[in-house]
Amino acid sequence: MAGLTKGMIADVKNEQQISLPEVFFDNPILKEMKAAMVIYFERSGEVRLIPMMKLGGARVRLEVEKVNPALMQIMTQLFKQHDLKVLFTTGFCFEQNRCVYEVYFEAEGIKDKESQIRTTIEGIPGLFESEFEILELGKGW
Repeated sequence: MAGLTKGMIADVKNEQQISLPEVFFDNPILKEMKAAMVIYFERSGEVRLIPMMKLGGARVRLEVEKVNPALMQIMTQLFKQHDLKVLFTTGFCFEQNRCVYEVYFEAEGIKDKESQIRTTIEGIPGLFESEFEILELGKGW
């Protein structure tokens, strides 16, 4: 009987690598997959793997006064304007007036869009700090 998920236990401490099940590559939804975004969560130690249909991608980290509708509207416009497909997003507030919002996305020609993206990010109201990191295929952590 086919399930919704597959599971395995891997000795990543000694082997430091895992293999993906063959059905992953046979999945028709992933026929156009070109790469995968791998995200490591420092606080929990979790790792997430997200299939990508494009070869380029990036991470944006914003430290803002608060995550509000205006911020979400600016980010949504940014994604649409530059054809950025959101792969993963997270946010949390660690003080009363300080929140962190991170988003990973895929895009073609991300280096050509970098200065426009940075300009938009720097104009976000209530922004304390920001990071924009282009992630490249084959380049490690």
